[in-house]
Formats: sequence, C-alpha cells, structure tokens
Amino acid sequence: MISLIKILKEIYINEGGNVFKNTEYDTEDVLLNNIAPTIKKFTEDLGKLFPGKRSTFVALNDKSNWLGSTGNKSQSGDVDLAYSEEAFFKDGKIDLKGWGISETEYTPLYEKNRKAARTATDEQIQLRTIIQLIVNKINTSGGEIYASDKASGAGSIHLSYPQYDTSGKKLDIRAQLDLDVGDMDWLKFRFNSELPKDDPNIKGLHRGQLMLAMFAALGYTFKSGKGFIRKETGETIANKPKEAIEVINQEYKPKQPLTLDIINNYSKLIDYINNNLKPDDKEKTLNMFREALKRAGAYVPENI
Repeated sequence: MISLIKILKEIYINEGGNVFKNTEYDTEDVLLNNIAPTIKKFTEDLGKLFPGKRSTFVALNDKSNWLGSTGNKSQSGDVDLAYSEEAFFKDGKIDLKGWGISETEYTPLYEKNRKAARTATDEQIQLRTIIQLIVNKINTSGGEIYASDKASGAGSIHLSYPQYDTSGKKLDIRAQLDLDVGDMDWLKFRFNSELPKDDPNIKGLHRGQLMLAMFAALGYTFKSGKGFIRKETGETIANKPKEAIEVINQEYKPKQPLTLDIINNYSKLIDYINNNLKPDDKEKTLNMFREALKRAGAYVPENI
C-alpha cells in the first residue's frame, strides 16, 4: 500500500508565488495589457546578455509559449514562459559556448554537483550546473534583470524584471518572470488549461494538481518538463502526453476513455472523475487533490 502522505509530497509542485517577496526585487501582479511589452523588453535584455541564445528568447514573445493563466486573465501574479531544454544543449553536449560560459567556470561546479547528487541523471546535473552559472552571470551583469539563486534550478529560472506599459514606459514596479525548462509538449500539457469562467478562484494550479492526483493514485509521479514515471521503479511510462493518457485508460478502465480535451479542461476533468472512476479511485483522487490544495494554501472548491 502506497502512503498517501508520501504520494502527496510527490504530486505537490510549488506553482506560482512571489519568490522575491520582502527583497529589493519584490514583484507585483502584471496587468494583462502590460504582459506583452514587459516580455518584449525582457527578452531584448536577455538577448544582450546572451547573444548566442537571442533567437530562443525571441520565441518567448509568442503567446503559444505562455503557460498557465498568463495572458488569459486580467492580471497575473507571475509570468510563466515555456523554455525548451534543448536551448542548453548542442549535439548532445552542454552548450557552454552558446551561453558564453567557460570550461573553467563549469567543470568544478559540475563536479561538485555530481558528487552531491543522489538520484539526478547526468543530464539533470549538467542542466542544473549551467543554470547556476547563468543566474550568476545575470546577477553580476549590473542590468535590470535579477535571478533567484535559491529558487532557480534544473526545472526553472525565476527572474525579477521591471514592468512596462503598452507605450513602452518603464513602470516603478517589477514583475516575476519564470522560465519553465523542459520538453515543450510536457510543459504545455502540465501547465496549460481551460478554466471555468463562473469561478474566478479556480486557477491553473487546480487543474494541474487534479490531473497529477489522478496519476498519483495509480502510483505515478511527474518529473518537471519530462513526463510521468512509475514511482516504484523509476520507469518512464510515456514519451508524450497522448501516450500518458493511454496508460490512464488502460489502468483505470473508465466507462468513457479519457482524452486530451478532457484532461486539459478543469470542469470537464472534475466531471469526468465523478462520472467515470470507480468509487475507491474517485475518493482517493479527490482526497489527494484536496490535500494538495491545502498544502499549497490554495482555494478548495466546494464540489470536491
């Protein structure tokens, strides 16, 4: 029997939240109209710092790479942007030259991280190492961008940057912009969602945690930007989101097959769970979902 508490620790992922609170880089919500101009200036400044990666930053202006509720609500607490892990590698090796980082900087830190790692793969260690050096380069540049050296890691880079309005004017407040690093298909599957219009308290976090609870109830956990793995064996169960849905259908054997359209929509997913899962599976999934929301300090919907 898998421990509920153990699973909850696995499925709960810290989403959102101001990582710069009570610092000189503290951030505030970004109004919808100011998101695009802020990202534009942000990517321009990143491109100046890392000219070898300028084209990858330009892609962040495309709304298809905005995650969660970014761009879908009147304002956002933080701006989540999908950033491909492929930008950190070239021909299967870490791309030091592209990021303007020297071997003498990278190698000793990589060795330190490798010796301290317990379960991380070599790719994850490499990624963590180069992100640490990127964060350091940003923070020693003397520019407007500031990166969190504590919150950033192999799966994300948290940055504080001035907000801009539609006229291009720099405002006296800052925004938190998070680069979520991983496989682009998995990132969008994990964070993007259609939310109910009749309950503004439901956010992307809710759909995400509900979906994770369904998988966790079967013994699967999610690795950021990588997909689902079987907790007991570490085996990856699918290479793409559609394959993960097929696994769910095989194991739950629901009355109605689960689809990407259903799992990407909070209202459809909660109705699906209520109407298609066996009573024990339904109870386990909703209990996990409820507890995950409480751990996150998030709104708990009445219908669960």
